Amino acid sequence: MSEATIRHYGRIVRHFASTRALEVAALQASPILGIFLGGYRIERDGIIAPGLLALGSCALTAHIFVFNDWAGHESDLRDPLRAPHVFSREGIVRREVGWTASVLLVLAMVAFAAVSAAALLFGAAIAALGFLYSGSPVLGKNTPVASSINHLVGGTLHFLLGYTLAHTLDSTGVGIGLFFGLVFAAGHLNQEVRDFDGDLVNGIRTNAVAFGRRRAFLASLVTFTAAYAMLTGLAAFSVLPRLLLWSPVAWLLHLAWSLRALRRGLSFETAVWMQRRYRCLYALVGLVMLAG
Repeated sequence: MSEATIRHYGRIVRHFASTRALEVAALQASPILGIFLGGYRIERDGIIAPGLLALGSCALTAHIFVFNDWAGHESDLRDPLRAPHVFSREGIVRREVGWTASVLLVLAMVAFAAVSAAALLFGAAIAALGFLYSGSPVLGKNTPVASSINHLVGGTLHFLLGYTLAHTLDSTGVGIGLFFGLVFAAGHLNQEVRDFDGDLVNGIRTNAVAFGRRRAFLASLVTFTAAYAMLTGLAAFSVLPRLLLWSPVAWLLHLAWSLRALRRGLSFETAVWMQRRYRCLYALVGLVMLAG
C-alpha cells in the first residue's frame, strides 16, 4: 500500500472520528453496564473477553453510523446543518465509505465470534436492525413508529450483548435491557425533533415529520417516563440498587426541563439543550448501577 493511500484512508478515519466518535463512545455505556450487571468480574474472569466485546461493540456501532452516512449521503447534502460535515466535502468518495462500513462490520463479527456464540448472535441482530433503519424503505427511518420499535429492540439487544458475557439470558436481563431500550428509543425521538427541518426538506417521514415536532417530543417524554417507571420497579424488586427508588425525583427534574423546552420552542438548539441534560441524568443512573 502506497504512502498516499495510507494518508487517504487516514483522512477517512479522522473524518469519521471527528463526526461520530463521541456518539459511538456514549453508546458503549449500555453493553459495559451489561457486562458488570451480568456478574462478570475482571479480577476473576480476566480482561480478554470484555476487551474483545468492547472492541466489537465499538466497531459495530461505528459501522451503523458509517453505513447510515453512506446511505443518506445525498439527503445529508441537502440538509443545511449536516452538509458541512458530509464526507464528500473532505474528498472522500461514497465507495470508500461503503468499504469502511464493511470492514468495521467484519471486525465486529470477528471480535464477537472470538467471545461467544451469544455475542455473535446479538451482534448480528443489531447489525440487521441498523441495516433496516438506514436501508429499508418500509421498516427504516422513513416509517414512523416502526423506526422507534427498531431503536427499542436495538437498545435492549445492545445491553444483552454485554449481559450475556457471563450470564445466561433470563427475565432479569431482558427487564434491565428493556429499560435501556426505552431510553434509546426516547432519546432518538428527541433527536428526530432536533433534525426536523432537514428531514422535512428531504421528505424523510420520521415521527417528528409525520406527526409534528410537539407530538414527537411528547412521545419522547412518555417513553422516558416509562423508562423511569421501569427503573423504579427494578429497584423495588432489588434487581437494581435500592438507591434508584429515588428515580421519580430524576423524572420530576426531566419533566421540568421538558416543560421548559416546550416553552422555549422545539428548535434544533432546544433539542440539543434537552439532550445534554437527560444524558447527564442517565450517566448518574449508570454510576449508581455500577456502585451498587
